[in-house]
Amino acid sequence: MKKHFSTKKITVFCCLMSMLLLAGCKKDHTNDQGNEQVNEQVNDQTNDQTNELEEEEMKDTNYCLQINGEKQGIDISDNLYGLFFEDINFAADGGLYAEKVINRSFEFDASLAENGQLHGYEVVNNAKLTICTEDALNKNNPSYVELTAESEDSGMRNKGFLEGMSFEKDEEYRFTVYIKSDSYKGKVKVALENRDGNSIGSAYIEDVDSSWEKKEIIIKAEETVEKGSLSLLLEEKGSVYMDMVSLFPVNTYKNRENGLRADMVKMLEELNPTFIRFPGGCIVEGNPLENAYNWKDTVGDVAQRKQNENLWIGTTKYPYYQTYGIGFYEYFLLCEDLGAQAVPIVNCGMSCQARAAGQTNTLAALNELDEYIQDALDLVEFCRGDASTTWGSVRIGMGHTEPFEITCIGIGNEQWGDEYFKRYEKFVQVFREKYPDIELISSSGPLSSGDLFDNAWKEINSHNDDAVSYADLVDEHYYNEPEWFLKNTSRYDSYDREGAGVFLGEYAAKSNTLGAAVAEAAYMTALERNSDIVKMAAYAPLFGNTLSSQWRPDMIWFNNSNVFGSVNYYVQKMFANNTGDYILESALEGVEGEGATGKVGVGTWKTAAVFDDIKVVDNETNEVLYENDFSEKDPNFEGSSQGIYEIIEEEDGNKVFAQTNASYPTNDAIMGSASYIGDTSWTNYTYTVRAKKLSGDEGFLIPFAVKDQKNFYHWNIGGWNNTRSVVEEALGGTKNTVSDIRNVNIQANRWYEIKVVVTKDTITCYLDEKEMHVIEVPEVFPVYQTVSKDEATGDIIVKLVNTKAEEHKVDMKLENCDITGEGTVEVLSGEDTKAENSIKNPENIVPVTTEIKVTQEYEYIAPANSVSIFRLKTNK
Repeated sequence: MKKHFSTKKITVFCCLMSMLLLAGCKKDHTNDQGNEQVNEQVNDQTNDQTNELEEEEMKDTNYCLQINGEKQGIDISDNLYGLFFEDINFAADGGLYAEKVINRSFEFDASLAENGQLHGYEVVNNAKLTICTEDALNKNNPSYVELTAESEDSGMRNKGFLEGMSFEKDEEYRFTVYIKSDSYKGKVKVALENRDGNSIGSAYIEDVDSSWEKKEIIIKAEETVEKGSLSLLLEEKGSVYMDMVSLFPVNTYKNRENGLRADMVKMLEELNPTFIRFPGGCIVEGNPLENAYNWKDTVGDVAQRKQNENLWIGTTKYPYYQTYGIGFYEYFLLCEDLGAQAVPIVNCGMSCQARAAGQTNTLAALNELDEYIQDALDLVEFCRGDASTTWGSVRIGMGHTEPFEITCIGIGNEQWGDEYFKRYEKFVQVFREKYPDIELISSSGPLSSGDLFDNAWKEINSHNDDAVSYADLVDEHYYNEPEWFLKNTSRYDSYDREGAGVFLGEYAAKSNTLGAAVAEAAYMTALERNSDIVKMAAYAPLFGNTLSSQWRPDMIWFNNSNVFGSVNYYVQKMFANNTGDYILESALEGVEGEGATGKVGVGTWKTAAVFDDIKVVDNETNEVLYENDFSEKDPNFEGSSQGIYEIIEEEDGNKVFAQTNASYPTNDAIMGSASYIGDTSWTNYTYTVRAKKLSGDEGFLIPFAVKDQKNFYHWNIGGWNNTRSVVEEALGGTKNTVSDIRNVNIQANRWYEIKVVVTKDTITCYLDEKEMHVIEVPEVFPVYQTVSKDEATGDIIVKLVNTKAEEHKVDMKLENCDITGEGTVEVLSGEDTKAENSIKNPENIVPVTTEIKVTQEYEYIAPANSVSIFRLKTNK
């Protein structure tokens, strides 16, 4: 006889702890008087049951942070926190580059931009615009405009990038243009305009010669305007030719001509970056090789720099080109200004592999690679060479007589596979001979795990014993869900310390919310305590435009007149400005991690199947948490979007749980067609189920440790057209393979016995009693910490991250720390994990710094969803 489904619940009763004991353990933030006040308050509450329960709840979340000031750990990398700048999201043209005129050299193309070479321009009054190419300014910018005024005060207007040009009252703006005319003898009026086209400041070009001449005038704005424009009007009838129409604020960063937006660089200064990676990113690779970034096009006179299509393209309304106004010269200047190490990236003879399918000219032949290697060598010469060298003389001619510092070069961006390493090795051979002091950075591909990543590291590690160093650093990139970052704080604990170091060149938690920023902070504590292997790390991307972006999230957001930091920006700032010289020994006691927990279920992908005899047993008590033989329907089953299951009766009269549509799912549901049941708190259990395939392309998807439809594990038995068995994990809606790959083929119309044993730290999967996969499960903790010492100030720096939605009490015990009792704590926190900063509320979530008094035993209440950084003064 079949048994009906049943469940068992375990109820835990908690006894209240004596309030006297609580009072005795209480430590004050400031002094003994405060301690007495707390004790009095506790005694007054002894008979108040509600307050007793609150105290008991707080007791359950008490942790003790032990810090030993005499136990020195690893040295923290001097270059741990830096920046990655790529021209994406209008980060350069229309962003950091302070140029206000779009399409200043009339080189846009109709295939990418509305109105083609006249994109961004419109006629004013009775004028005509014609694109010309004869007797051009130079070969790199072959097009220019003929402006013909058929009546007085007629001309053209440039509307600027995206939402228009911004002007500030009483600020000055530098206008420059190359201009000539054989016949025009009048003046040219140059006007700053408001959104209605009315002048708010103007000046004149007094005379126009018959040959190209650069003219410059300074114009003061009489009003503040957010969405303005620039007009050029001929006061008389006639024609003039113009190229390189340009308008900059005089007040750029360091007041440089061809300069950067001062407000945006200020945001970078406050991050105190130790390095800047540049220029990419995917634009280094190109799509295809013809529009790969060529550093040699980015130096010299800006009027002679060759414009390039931006790989990120944009739209025809908001087309995206690279003027190279921010080129390698400006990049090295910025590094110098910010005291940051330059980390330039060069093309390795490969275009963007992620975009290469179906394209030609994506791969330079090995016998054509010399050109790419020479470009990299010439970049070093540009930085180090004197006036007798070709590229050193270019740098000196631009005004920088002293060398730029260059100590490393990245070879390629997110490349992978045999073709990449064949090319990388040729760079190694040449550089180790020509510039043995230059560190070389290799790529590990675009993901945090998987075959591409594993094979890259396998290849790199195979050269560990080479006589000539193969790779000094390996560039890892990953953009994962916040849950991934919390679950992978032990990622670098087991990395080989004898091999190449890690350059975490790009990472982010896929959101600009408080919750994502806190997850990144937890992960950064792990980067810090592993900075003997993780030498450098950069959040990415750096900049995002509020009107037009190709990638989100971004650290810093801007429009034409404003800039603000995301919550993630403030976390980066907190860590970068509070980096010690070395780790101090510390331990957080009382913290229990969470492994694999959650519900169980059944599922399929493009397959019809039936299931029977679900059972979940507690591994410690042997109690049955759930069982069901499907004699009757359980209404508590939940389903994915196409997890449509029903109880059917087979020919022998046995009732089973069935999903009979072999075309499901027809959408991209990462869970497949699944149905699941149970409790999200289930842990340390054994789950068994019988499964039979009826028809379709694959086998079974067996969910377990299910939190919700975006966070779960499932065992994919017969995936990839019924060829593989793997375990996959979904975190925040992104799914990754977390097991080895086994070959398997699921036959139709036979029963399979499936068993999944879930413990706190291990998952073991059995098919017909045969062990198939064993997976280690990383724990997720409520609180993360790291402690370091700043030798210059003597400060002990404590970083404490509370990832939970409730506050936690942390008792700090400072041994051998010789503290003065003075200190500060900087706290970033908020109740809503989805909270973000915005253009309307740019400081919705920002850190607050408070001075504190500290004793050797110090109690701290870590707010919910918080990052707290203490600087504790010592007698050194």
